[in-house]
Amino acid sequence: MRKTTALFILSGLLVVSLTGCADTPEKSIVREKNMDKMLEDAKEGENNNSYDQVKEEVKKYEKYQKKIDNKKLKVSVDIDAKVEIPETEKLSVYRVHPTKIDQTTFDKIRTALSPNTSYYDGRGIDEDSPNMKKLVKSPSDNKIKKIQKMHEDHPGDTFYDWLYELHKNGEFYYGLSDQKDGNYHTLYMQNSENYGNCLRYKCSKNVFGERFYHADVENDIEDIVPAKDNEAPDFTEIGISFANEEQVIERAKNEPLTLSQKEAEQKAAEVLKQIGFNDFHNFSGGKYSQLLTAKDSNGKTKITYRDVYHFLFLRKLDGVFVNNQAGFKLTDEWQGDNYTKKMWGSEAIAININDNGIADFFYLSPLTVDDTVVKTSKIKPFSEIKEIFEQMVVIDNAPEDLEQLKDEKVTIHINEIHLAYTRISEKNSFDSGLVVPVWNFEGTVMDEYGQKDTRNGKNGIVLSVNAIDGSVINYDLGY
Repeated sequence: MRKTTALFILSGLLVVSLTGCADTPEKSIVREKNMDKMLEDAKEGENNNSYDQVKEEVKKYEKYQKKIDNKKLKVSVDIDAKVEIPETEKLSVYRVHPTKIDQTTFDKIRTALSPNTSYYDGRGIDEDSPNMKKLVKSPSDNKIKKIQKMHEDHPGDTFYDWLYELHKNGEFYYGLSDQKDGNYHTLYMQNSENYGNCLRYKCSKNVFGERFYHADVENDIEDIVPAKDNEAPDFTEIGISFANEEQVIERAKNEPLTLSQKEAEQKAAEVLKQIGFNDFHNFSGGKYSQLLTAKDSNGKTKITYRDVYHFLFLRKLDGVFVNNQAGFKLTDEWQGDNYTKKMWGSEAIAININDNGIADFFYLSPLTVDDTVVKTSKIKPFSEIKEIFEQMVVIDNAPEDLEQLKDEKVTIHINEIHLAYTRISEKNSFDSGLVVPVWNFEGTVMDEYGQKDTRNGKNGIVLSVNAIDGSVINYDLGY
C-alpha cells in the first residue's frame, strides 16, 4: 500500500522535515512510536487536564482553512474543515483485548435476529443452489463447534480440512435456513486467533449469504455502495466487476425499501437493545445498494441488488467513539521458515435494514475493556497537531513513481476533523491493545491518475494523529 511504502522511501526526508524545527524536539516521537514514552506523556494530564485547554483552543477553528501544494512530492492538499471535539470532561487511556463470541452472546444474537428460524448445517452446501433434501437432513443444534474436534471427527472432509488449516484451535458455527418463512437466512460465526472473531447474518428473499465463511474479518459489510437516485448502482466502485461488462443489474422487486431512514435506525437500535449491546451508538448511516447474486434454474448467474439503509454502530467510551475504521492491523509475511498471517480489525456492528426487517447484521472484532490505564490523559494542543498533519499528509500520500510523473499529482480534500478514540498496540501484539485519543483528518484522496483512493473505505479517514504524542497512526501496523 502507498501509505507504508511512501513512508519507507521518504524516511530520510521525514527526518529532515521533522527535525528541521529547532523549537520542537518532542516531534522525534513521530518516528519513534515509543509506547512507554507515550504513556508517560499521557500521565502528565492527571494533575493538569489539558483537554480543558484544547476545548478553549478549538473555538478559534470554526474553520481551519489552508492550501498546500508540494510540487516536488506532487501532492496538493485543500483543507476546509471545522474542528470538532466530543462533549466530555476528559479523555482517558484504556487497555483492551479481542474477545471471543461465547455461546450466550451467540444465542442472544440468533434469537433477536431470527427467533423462529430453524437452521441446518451449512457445511458442504452450495449457497447458490442448495440441495434442500440434503440440507434438512442435517438440523443444527445451534451450538458453537470446536474446529479441531470437527476436523478429527470428519477425516477427509475438505470443508473441515480447510477450516482447520486456517483457524486451528478456533471455533465456528455455520447455518442455513430451510426457507419455510419465505426467506434465506444465513448465520456464520468464527473465533479465530489468526483472522479475528466475528458473526455474520443475512436475510434475503432471493439468496443466501455468499462466502459468509471467508476467514478475513473486515471492518464493515463489503458488498454495498451508496445508492443513486434513478440510477443503477456502480459496484466497480468497490472493486466488483462482471465477466459480461454489459450485464444488466436489476433491482430485486421483492425486497423493497419504503420506510424512512429514521424508522430504519430505530429498528436497528431496538435489536441492539434486545441483545444488550448498550455501549454501541450510531456512527454513520445512509441509503446504500447491496449486490445480490444467485443462479437461476438454468444455472446462469443472475445479478440483482436491493436498496437498504446501512448503519455502522461503534462503541463509545466517555461518550467518545472508538474508531478504527481506517484499516486493520495486519501481519502477512514469512518469518524465517514460517508463514504468518494475523489480523485485528475494527470493532463494529454493521446493520442493513429494509422493509423486511434486519437484512444484514455483522458483529465484527469485538473487544473487552480491561481497565483504565490513565484516567485523565494529557492532550497536545491542536496547533501542534495541525503542524504535524500538514507535513505528514504530504509525505504519507506521495506517489511512488515520482520520476515518471509530469503534471499529475495526488489531490486531497479535508472537510472534517474529529477528536476520537482509536485502538493501538505493540508491533507484534494481537492479544492486547490501548485505546487512545486521536485526531482524525477526514476527506477524499484522488490519486495521480484521477482515481478515488478507496483504501480507507467509506469513512474517509486520510490521516490519524495520536493526540497524546503526535505520532501518526499506521492502521496496517496497528500503532
